[in-house]
Amino acid sequence: MNKMSVKSAYLHLLKSPTVMIGMITALIFQVLFSLIWLTGYDHLTDNVNRFVIAVVNEDQAIGKQAVQGMMEKLPFQIKEEASLEQAMTQLDERKLQMVVHIPENFSKQLMDPTQKAVVTYSVNESNPSMMKSVMQSVASQLTTSLNEQAVRTGMINVLEKVQIPQLQANSLSESMAARVVADMDNIHPISNFSWTMVPMMLLLASFVGCMLFAMEMNKAAKTIKQTCGRWTLLTARSLLNITASLVITTVGTGMVTLMGVHSEQGFAVMWLFQLAYVITFLFVAQLSFYIFSDAGAWVNIALLSIQLITSGAMLPRELLPTFYRTISDYSPATYAVNGIMNLVNGGPAISNSINSLLFILATVILMTAAIVGGVQLLQRKSKEPAQMVS
Repeated sequence: MNKMSVKSAYLHLLKSPTVMIGMITALIFQVLFSLIWLTGYDHLTDNVNRFVIAVVNEDQAIGKQAVQGMMEKLPFQIKEEASLEQAMTQLDERKLQMVVHIPENFSKQLMDPTQKAVVTYSVNESNPSMMKSVMQSVASQLTTSLNEQAVRTGMINVLEKVQIPQLQANSLSESMAARVVADMDNIHPISNFSWTMVPMMLLLASFVGCMLFAMEMNKAAKTIKQTCGRWTLLTARSLLNITASLVITTVGTGMVTLMGVHSEQGFAVMWLFQLAYVITFLFVAQLSFYIFSDAGAWVNIALLSIQLITSGAMLPRELLPTFYRTISDYSPATYAVNGIMNLVNGGPAISNSINSLLFILATVILMTAAIVGGVQLLQRKSKEPAQMVS
């Protein structure tokens, strides 16, 4: 038997439908990722004014003036909180990006030459790594601002009240302008950088695995769809999704634990939560094939790209353009990442994330069932006129 030449083999493979589909898929990756990522991250830093910083001021003298200076100068949303405990709860729930605490004795410390006035800054490190670096920079800016303006202004007022001449008051205030020091008191501190990457790693591994499984499942289902009913096939595919999710979850959670990443809430809770988002991903990926047939694989590529951006695994969701931020509210990846952060890096209970995932899962299952029922009804109606004619 004559062997094919390189040219013949090349042309034969080039004309193969499988190779062409592979080429188109690779091109779609390039197009979709370029469109979605470049629009999703367009002028991202322009949206830092969405960050919310809470100030708990217990000093009604110089501290009050310092807060006013913060509100005028910083490009963030500054709000005053009466209770430090309440502010820290909101920080833990990621409703705030930082808490600034000015103690009751702030003015007294400033006027005592033997003391330093301490302002406490708290950041939740159970967030994208960018958040910590940005807020540390903000803390440094705030401390500088307090030293250069709030303290100076406050000291001049205080010194003038005790009848010290203005020139002398200015000189004394200048010497005290470096009296404020920052105390970083972060919650959920992370000592190992790799732990900050766990949410994105689990999201990427889980959704890519689920979309590939759904693609192969779709191919297998097409080979038997003529020999079984639509509802029978849907039930079988759903049971296989459940089986796959159990296996994927066990291996995924086991590998993370084996690599030294643990949850304060225990292995069982971490396993159950991963089961919740993996089974949701499987049914979402499957729905794409029910709606778009074989083109569902390309739709899942777009979903992958969108979910990586909007989940908050890489960058804070607060910075996203309004369009993508709205999408994130309905994306299962958002709640998956939020729950993983709470479990691995620290945070509140994951009940809200689980409830959101289960709601999305139920919605997707109902949509899939509606599509199967609708197609079956249409086929039944199309057959009725043919039967009447015959």
